Amino acid sequence: MIRKMGGIQRNINIPVLVGNGKIAIKDSDKAEMLVEAFVKVHSNDNITDNMKKYREQKVKENEHIYEKKIPSGSRLDSIFTLYELKRALVGVKHTSPGKDEICYEMIKQLSDGSLNIILRLFNKIWDSGNIPVNWKHGVIVPIAKPGKDHSQPVSYRPIALTSNLCKLMERMVMNRLTYEMESKSMLSACQSGFRKGRNTMDSILSLEAEIRKAQVNKEILVGVFFDVEKAYDMLWKEGLLIKLDKMGVGGKMYNWVLGFLFGRTIEVRVGKEYSPVYMVENGTPQGSVCRPILFNCMINDIFEDIAGGVSKSLFADDGALWVRGRNQKFLQKKLQAAVDTMEQWANRWGFKMSVAKTQVICFAKRHKEILIKLYGEILEQVRAIRFLGVIFDEKLTWGQHIEKTKDKCKSVNNLLRCLSGRDWGASRKSLLNIYKTMMRARIDYGSVAYMSAAECHLKKLDVEQAKGLRICSGAFKTSPVAALQVEMGEAFENKKD
Repeated sequence: MIRKMGGIQRNINIPVLVGNGKIAIKDSDKAEMLVEAFVKVHSNDNITDNMKKYREQKVKENEHIYEKKIPSGSRLDSIFTLYELKRALVGVKHTSPGKDEICYEMIKQLSDGSLNIILRLFNKIWDSGNIPVNWKHGVIVPIAKPGKDHSQPVSYRPIALTSNLCKLMERMVMNRLTYEMESKSMLSACQSGFRKGRNTMDSILSLEAEIRKAQVNKEILVGVFFDVEKAYDMLWKEGLLIKLDKMGVGGKMYNWVLGFLFGRTIEVRVGKEYSPVYMVENGTPQGSVCRPILFNCMINDIFEDIAGGVSKSLFADDGALWVRGRNQKFLQKKLQAAVDTMEQWANRWGFKMSVAKTQVICFAKRHKEILIKLYGEILEQVRAIRFLGVIFDEKLTWGQHIEKTKDKCKSVNNLLRCLSGRDWGASRKSLLNIYKTMMRARIDYGSVAYMSAAECHLKKLDVEQAKGLRICSGAFKTSPVAALQVEMGEAFENKKD
């Protein structure tokens, strides 16, 4: 093990790799095989010939996208201030630095005079739109995916180490862009991902409310839940610039994004060996601060051409479409038209919906067969679907979600038992922190929606929660649950109006 400023870094040994008829034994060979696999994920070979022709045609129609814009004079183009730099620096978390070995902790210790020097560098880059080449280079550390065959290069997840100075400037730039888009309502109302004041509960509660309305009105609700394949890795850079131009983002902001996206390179590090450097054709940089925000801009108009009467939800690349009513054939036809429109949008902008991960569900008292096609294939219809971490069953009893949560709570209780003892083990405070982090957080997530479940289902969670509190406090089995809650600070006063 190697000790570093951030703690202890463990050496992860990568076994012998096999791919494309080759065997990689040395670290240098492993690094080269892995970088080829990672670059292939971003390659234009992943898109169809029709998509390539459309891209070429679209670029010809918008040849100006490669040209730098004239400063617009708007507030987006103003120089950065020391306040913006310090504000961005406060929000950073400790992350490994890139090849320059400059980490956030170093920058935080600098005086205002030194920070002003960094600020002048940022403003010079901002004025010119030329991003330093070293900032556009990423060192990839491969991390094995759990449960996969570790002898295959595709079984590793790339973790990119890039310059923390670049990430700091990204944060400053994206803070401006986000404020501009939110203040001018540029983003779609159905998008809840990576936006302040919004989270997964917006989409979950929206769907739950529609299902309840359908049940009260004796209607059925049919929904399609889709996923975009390699959404971030295959993002079309030119397409993003076209959309930013249409949204009215120009001047220095446009120039900065242009310089940031193009000319990016990666190399893989295995042990002390590095692979050759490769160019990346598509996608936003892995681990980049601006990655989610730019993706929101790209996918912003996915539902724009869908006809009225279809409800929509979007959280990053996880989306859903649903319709409710009494006529099953009409609902199926309407939803199929919406899926076809979404498919056409994906073909235009270089995305592909995952047929395997896209599912259909019908919320009704009795099971009904619904046939929806995507890319000519009939989508799988399920009786329960996992949507943003919450399991919706077709009758909305919440039974499956609560059962799944109960099983996770049991695992946490087993962990607490291993760590606790009468004369040894973790302290009460440590056990309570584990309980709050691993059990109560799971119970709380989605509770705003599933609290409408039957009492017999909810009691299952109460039992596991009481067991956890009893283990943390070391109380007797006969101790009242109310006393445990008061003792551990988990009791809530019921105030009557």
